[in-house]
Amino acid sequence: MPQAKLLRPADLPENFTRSLYKIAPYKGCGHGCRYCDGRAERYYVEGDFERDVEIRASIPERLAAELPSLREKGMVSFGSGVTDPYQPLERSNNLTGACAAMLAGAARPIPAQVMTKSSLALRDLAHWKTLNERSGFVLLVSLTSLDEELRSAMEPGASSFGERLDMLKAFKEAGCATGVLAMPFLPFLSDSDESIRALFNFCIEAKVDFVMPGGLTLRPGRQKDFYIKALDAYRPDLVESTLKLFAEERSSGAPCAWAARELAGRVSPIQRDSGLPFLLPHRVFARFIPAHDSLRLLLRDMVELYAARKVDTKALKRSATAYDEWLLGLRRVFRRKRSLSDSWLEERFAEAARDGELNRVLANERLAAFVAKVNLERARLNYTSLKLEAAP
Repeated sequence: MPQAKLLRPADLPENFTRSLYKIAPYKGCGHGCRYCDGRAERYYVEGDFERDVEIRASIPERLAAELPSLREKGMVSFGSGVTDPYQPLERSNNLTGACAAMLAGAARPIPAQVMTKSSLALRDLAHWKTLNERSGFVLLVSLTSLDEELRSAMEPGASSFGERLDMLKAFKEAGCATGVLAMPFLPFLSDSDESIRALFNFCIEAKVDFVMPGGLTLRPGRQKDFYIKALDAYRPDLVESTLKLFAEERSSGAPCAWAARELAGRVSPIQRDSGLPFLLPHRVFARFIPAHDSLRLLLRDMVELYAARKVDTKALKRSATAYDEWLLGLRRVFRRKRSLSDSWLEERFAEAARDGELNRVLANERLAAFVAKVNLERARLNYTSLKLEAAP
């Protein structure tokens, strides 16, 4: 039976990672984070999540074989909710490192993103720097707080917060875009105003491009049971109050609505004061993602950005959905007809922007005028002021 393709493109680029492709060199994770939802039944990792880690040794070879004939431009994301590409096993297996070297030296490189809690990524900084200069690179670092005692208890195999700060600074100094996944804020442990503000100050010091905050989710079953057991060993006095937050046993793992609102109420003013957006900015991803996908991401970001300011986004959502459907239709044609040139999607998008077809798809005159400035004048939306600015 032939092996499935490694670089299988998604229908549309994902908003969270901005990626069209995903690579997970491992399954399971030796960092052993006590709250990781990768332990949940939904993601099924056979055996012990942090000890029986699957090593996908063929990934560099498969990437080398597929990269030269890749038709669609798009970013590849390393990592997922069930693994870290720079977990301890990477030190000896060097799967992510081999991929970094390959992408940096490829005749037709594609941009990449790495999500990690490990300073081991510094080992491959030269490769990622080269890739960034050729096609684009983003480093995303997960941080829950600055409390090292808490980190030791809840993220025992991950790098210290100081090491992560140094790594963020090094990648930024090398010209790479960086962001912090400030998630999850752990109830009663790292979700106080003081703790959140300290983390944002840390991010300002590291000059990151954005900070994406989030609360804890506990899916009923293995993940929730494991976290509560770890919490009972570390802070037994917090078990009862934590269980109350998740008493509704939602399949998504989300806490009670009032708890989510309270956390958002603490985070939002601190984020505003920091001047850091909660999404990877348009000025960053527009540099290396094709215009047709860049617009897709921008429209979906605008829905989130305006909704966060309590602006009615119904009309914007309709336009964003109509654009998604239109772009998806083009993609299906492109993928079905192998005779079309690799640049057909970009050319078809440019044609639609010139002849007014794109305006008809959006069906919103004000938005169409905004999009024209983005497409024709290369304007970029500032995610803090929500104003268009000239491209850097």
